[in-house]
Amino acid sequence: MKQEERNWLDLPSDLTFNILNRIGMVDILEHAQKVCTAWRKICKDPVMWRVIDMNEVSRLEAESICKRAVDRSQGQLVDITLINDYDAQLLLYVADRSSHLRRLEMVYSLFFGSLTEDHLMKFPLLEEVNFYFVGISKEVIKTLGSYCLMLKTLKVNEKPNRSHVYDDTDEIAIAIEQNLVELRHLELVGNRMTNIGLQAILDNCHQLQTLDLRACFNIALNGDLEKKCFEQIKYLKFPKDSLQGCPYICETDSDATDEYGSDDRLDEDCYNFRSYDERRDDRPYMDSYSYNYRDNCDGYDSFDVYDYHFQID
Repeated sequence: MKQEERNWLDLPSDLTFNILNRIGMVDILEHAQKVCTAWRKICKDPVMWRVIDMNEVSRLEAESICKRAVDRSQGQLVDITLINDYDAQLLLYVADRSSHLRRLEMVYSLFFGSLTEDHLMKFPLLEEVNFYFVGISKEVIKTLGSYCLMLKTLKVNEKPNRSHVYDDTDEIAIAIEQNLVELRHLELVGNRMTNIGLQAILDNCHQLQTLDLRACFNIALNGDLEKKCFEQIKYLKFPKDSLQGCPYICETDSDATDEYGSDDRLDEDCYNFRSYDERRDDRPYMDSYSYNYRDNCDGYDSFDVYDYHFQID
């Protein structure tokens, strides 16, 4: 029996949306939208552009692609991930057109010291901010506290470096405890803070539920401080816990190898920090993401793009 041919144009629009949403921004802009009128209509729908992830875009075309995607969102952008160095004006371009942004992630971005207030004051609805290798200052934390009053999740993660044990600073930790007391989830992987900074966070951030201290080698977690962590924090990761599953960090093999001095040392630090203190077995353990921002966001106004992540065989 001859198998019946199926026309892709007969698919329900929501299923077509899901398929197109999975092929990536570049393919949507350069190919999919040119297939037919129906696909072009879906590709131009602002709902398609509520989440922008620049991780898949080459650096040469990143700025133009990002601007096109932001323009198509028509102010409905809620989640953006920026990878590698961008001109400060690009983030300002996003800020001027995306006042409903809920989640901002920046990776390997070196410019963030400039125009900080001009950027963040335009994102009053931010609930999650993630910085990976950005090198932020206490002024950034202060600005977040002043303008992003709905912020619940903050990640300030750096590349692990044992040389930091001789270069401690509690600047970021103190800024957090002074300006972001309503935080629920905090990651400070590779931070140089000491017990003083950790104590300050515990004393003032009473809503904190999850705390990630991996690779914070200047912290000596014992005695009363350890007890306080157990009493206040529901999900805790310790300084010597494994870095496996931490985004971007174990992927930077060449850079990290230079800092550690050998591949063996890198592998050890990334994968074998499981036996810091047996007493932690009495506490709930926070796997890579035991909390999930996307699963816990309130529904957006018209369409929740996060519902479109089921598997199509």
